[in-house]
Amino acid sequence: MISIITIRIIYIFAFLICVFESVYSNLIIPANKKGHVLLKDKVKKTAIELVPCVHGAKLAESAEKSGKRACELIDFSVNLNPLGPPKLKKVLANAYGTLGSYPDNRYEGFKKAASETLAVKPENIIPGNGSSELIRLFAETVIEPGDRILIPAPTFGEYEFQCRLFGGKIEHVDYRKITDVKPQGYKAVFLCNPNNPTGKLIKRGEILQFAKKCVESSVFLFIDEAFIGLSDPQESIADFAASNDFVIVLRSLTKIYAVPGLRIGFAVASPDFAGILNNIRLPWNLNSLALESGIWLLKNNGDYIDRSLGLIKKEREWLMTRLGSIRGFRPCPSDANFILVDIRDFSIDSTDMAARMLRHGIVIRDCSSFGLKNHIRIAVRKRGDNRKLIKAFGGVISEWGSELARNEIGKALEKGVAARSRIDCEYYPCHFEGQDCTFCFCPFYPCENNSTGGELIHRSTGGTVWSCAKCDLIHRGDIAEKVLKALMEGKNIKEVWKLVVEPVL
Repeated sequence: MISIITIRIIYIFAFLICVFESVYSNLIIPANKKGHVLLKDKVKKTAIELVPCVHGAKLAESAEKSGKRACELIDFSVNLNPLGPPKLKKVLANAYGTLGSYPDNRYEGFKKAASETLAVKPENIIPGNGSSELIRLFAETVIEPGDRILIPAPTFGEYEFQCRLFGGKIEHVDYRKITDVKPQGYKAVFLCNPNNPTGKLIKRGEILQFAKKCVESSVFLFIDEAFIGLSDPQESIADFAASNDFVIVLRSLTKIYAVPGLRIGFAVASPDFAGILNNIRLPWNLNSLALESGIWLLKNNGDYIDRSLGLIKKEREWLMTRLGSIRGFRPCPSDANFILVDIRDFSIDSTDMAARMLRHGIVIRDCSSFGLKNHIRIAVRKRGDNRKLIKAFGGVISEWGSELARNEIGKALEKGVAARSRIDCEYYPCHFEGQDCTFCFCPFYPCENNSTGGELIHRSTGGTVWSCAKCDLIHRGDIAEKVLKALMEGKNIKEVWKLVVEPVL
């Protein structure tokens, strides 16, 4: 028989448990106390699981990291027209007077201007607040949970991000083989032309053949032509998209006219598909300033585009030659206003390289987020900026050589002599047997001084590169030791060259 004391003890424990649960509910999970429903149980799973894409264009963030003002940095991480924006002050001043009213959501003037640049009709145009909004608009209109989506790799990350948000199942294929794929069984295929970040442009004829296969299979083909206006506008297939329900072409004024702050883009689709997209897009997605600027840019800048194409071609060739002359750099052939550079043979990885360049006031794109380990992307800019880029790379290389001496060869000084040849090195002999290996990388490279025995040679892939094969200066033990000591004393690379190398030459 249970005593009164036992019953009271049970009541006390029950009371304490209730109090504890109440306090825990209010202090620990107050937002979920009504039925203990968690936020994550009511939000789309894809929205919680997704990680935002990594983009360039982080000038403010880069300024914070570098301790410099944004205006002091040169941004090679964004692929904009190197001419800069056309003169828009008067247009923006006139548009200021329209800020008191909502823009006409039909955007008839903008559609007409956009359609005339591509020889299509206004009913083919879908205005957008930049490329990203139009990619999402397409995904939310077309993609349903479980749909198979084919995306080439490497390419712009927003395609995958937006499709995953709406439940698409992503499959990848090497970008170089995308047009060989049989599209049957997929809901949509994405293609960036020219591709970001590789800069490769697929010719119109090849794209058309693939587009026809997609149409025949009732598979949506989304072609991002954001950079084609700065590459070869004649390779566009916007006219084909205008008359085929399953093809949509994206265009960006951001890149062509260098106006990323205005957020202006549009897509081209068949009248039926464009009608659906225009019905469900966000109303007033072009603000008044963007609207008036967009119309003016599309109508008045034919000469500007021609000058841009000429400048890009000239500066891209100049940059390809200079980048290719840096040992360990392999710039990939490009048809666009940017260059992908493979630096896997260099001794600094892409993340470290980007950080070091930032200290020199240069922002470059680390392409690790594209799945390209040890690749960087460089925008084509005007000659003055491009020279500063190459100079900064030279500065990074010199600093790295000095750091190598300090961190890995410093013990040689403690012994009073420079380190001797390492015959166990995987690169031995790099030039000739018996070399001194104090420096695994010449801190003066590329000196481009013929007196050293070095010379410019032609690369099999085109262009020239400085070769040190006939130079043994830095491999001489006495010279290596003097260079090492000078670097350790804090002298810069130019001072060391003048102090140590010039007397020998």
